[in-house]
Amino acid sequence: MAIIGAGIAGISTGCYLQMNGYDTQIFEMGKLPGGLCTSWKKEDYIFDGCIHWLTGTKSGSPFYFMWDELGVLKERNVIYPEVFKQTEFGDKVFTDIDRFEDS
Repeated sequence: MAIIGAGIAGISTGCYLQMNGYDTQIFEMGKLPGGLCTSWKKEDYIFDGCIHWLTGTKSGSPFYFMWDELGVLKERNVIYPEVFKQTEFGDKVFTDIDRFEDS
């Protein structure tokens, strides 16, 4: 199977196909696999598009089963911080939705 794009969807598709006995080849036009699950640098700042915010890591969430089945969560210590993002100016985005709405 030929898979176009080595983002999280393409990589996951390749894993599931191989888990079911198919041969796969993933084609990616970028320098690195990962798509939006990579980081990039702009001036003095590093933007991490995924690993610090991997959706669905909490047991019972819709994506949890998929991450677990693909082995992403094995031997990983997932941390659920109080503050999701914070700017230089002190603005904060809280992970708790009620606290976020009150801020």
